[in-house]
Amino acid sequence: MDQAKIWKGNWTFVLAAAGAAVGLGNIWKFPYLAGESGGGAFVIIYLLCILLLGLPIMIAEIYIGRYGRKSPINSVTKIIADFNLSKFWLVLGWLGALAGLLILSYYSVIAGIAASYIFSSIPASELNPAEYSVQYYSDFKESPLLMIFWHTLFIGITCYVVGKGVVDGIGKAINILMPILFFLVIVLCIYSSVTGEFLKTFTFLFNPDFSKITPGVVITAMGQAFFTLSIGMGSIMAYGAYMPQEQMIGKTVLIVIFLDTLVALLAGFTIFPIVFSNPELSAFVGKGLLFESLPVAFHAMPLGSIFHSIFFILVSIAALSSSVSLIEPFTAWIEEEKIFSRAKGVVFLGFIAWVIGLGTVFSDNIWSDYKLNGLNFFEWTATITDQFMLPLGGLLICLMVGFFIPTLDIEKDLNISKIFENTFKSCLKIIAPLSVLLIFIYALT
Repeated sequence: MDQAKIWKGNWTFVLAAAGAAVGLGNIWKFPYLAGESGGGAFVIIYLLCILLLGLPIMIAEIYIGRYGRKSPINSVTKIIADFNLSKFWLVLGWLGALAGLLILSYYSVIAGIAASYIFSSIPASELNPAEYSVQYYSDFKESPLLMIFWHTLFIGITCYVVGKGVVDGIGKAINILMPILFFLVIVLCIYSSVTGEFLKTFTFLFNPDFSKITPGVVITAMGQAFFTLSIGMGSIMAYGAYMPQEQMIGKTVLIVIFLDTLVALLAGFTIFPIVFSNPELSAFVGKGLLFESLPVAFHAMPLGSIFHSIFFILVSIAALSSSVSLIEPFTAWIEEEKIFSRAKGVVFLGFIAWVIGLGTVFSDNIWSDYKLNGLNFFEWTATITDQFMLPLGGLLICLMVGFFIPTLDIEKDLNISKIFENTFKSCLKIIAPLSVLLIFIYALT
């Protein structure tokens, strides 16, 4: 690899990996899943999944990327050649790149809606804010042109950042975006805790009701662990190729997971206090929590319109930091294979994601009556990626690193203690693969 593409300093990789992990999965998905799944019980299962599944698989995925020093597809190709493995393993590289592109297709639509909300707080004169919010969100989704505009804008910004390059584009953007993101989430958390129901939120998130734990809750927590850490998307593997050689993988992953989990919990402490402070709102409204309930809650609070905008700026920054990582694996491969220049390659891939994303745009309007087995286009795309492609990618990473690469090579590169090494191997070879198989079985039943 061109040494100019390797990030200088350890914190650029940490922020980039955290940026890939911290996104809509933390701020949009985690709070509504916690609300739907009973709060504390879900949080405990989720944290266990992060440690037992996310930690070892993320370490293994970074190892593959740093060993290969190329795009995920070509890093896997190098490992196949160096360790005389079957070409079957190429599936791993292609699966991650394709999953990232598919996720970007619907991710940009949701992120586009969030970006539009920066300018769409409920008018101060509105007498029925709850009805206004629900109607506004419904009208927005039913307008294909409005959805396409914001979808296009978000894809365009993503392509611009990635097209500028690994160091001048992704590296510089992440070093600016992530500190702003952390600052905003802390500010919003303080605001919500002071003006909203902090104690009720604390009880909700950390007082588990184990009667709520069902096989479905466990599987959902496993899937969220994969989604929020960007495991199996190729993003972390691609970023591993740009990681400084002297940087310790194990320690770095612990920092990334800590930051990712911290943002998810802070998002909970940002959202639920203001929801609980309004007796007309519920924490159990699912996906509508972000776009229907929160605007109403902000409307009723001091300086609500200002913090409404700040919140959706936060969501947009988190989404952008993740979206650039979703398109990078395929972009890097196109650049390496000299199919196109980086700039042309990212435009080509962005156009593909944009076209596929139109299916998500139309799912709530002109295609709303077209469903297969009760699922619309968006729901099918999300199901295929979240419940099949990402877990399969995670499973292949476990098997490749756990069983097919000589242990000595991994030990030298990870530079971790013997106790942690044994725990890592047990999770990678036994706990993580069995858990992924459970996700598949549940998804198929």
